[in-house]
Amino acid sequence: MTFPLLNITPECWTYENLIDCVIFDEFIYTDKDSVFMELYKDKLFCDCNGKIFKAVKKAELTEKWRNWLKFIPNIWKREIIFQPTGENWTVEELRNYLLNRVSELKTNEQTEKWKTQLKKAKNHSELIYG
Repeated sequence: MTFPLLNITPECWTYENLIDCVIFDEFIYTDKDSVFMELYKDKLFCDCNGKIFKAVKKAELTEKWRNWLKFIPNIWKREIIFQPTGENWTVEELRNYLLNRVSELKTNEQTEKWKTQLKKAKNHSELIYG
């Protein structure tokens, strides 16, 4: 699995949730089950190689020092466990998916610029990074 991953679950694609559509590592930086359930559980993600993964659970990191220092930001985190689905998307499949999702957003200068960048992208990584 090559990060970042793009959430390809359609309900992610609203202005309010766009920031949560890309994840840059395998960690969730909260212990709240509601955040995991809303943003990750059973959602599908495409990696920078076009492989599709499903987030299935979160696992506690076992270092004991984390409990003592959990008040410090980014110390208290859980690992997201992903399961490969066996599916792969081509660059064109991911491009078409993204163009369709961006087209559903309110049209403005930024979305038009984003569409132009998506059309020029040469690989999965460029599509995900935008």
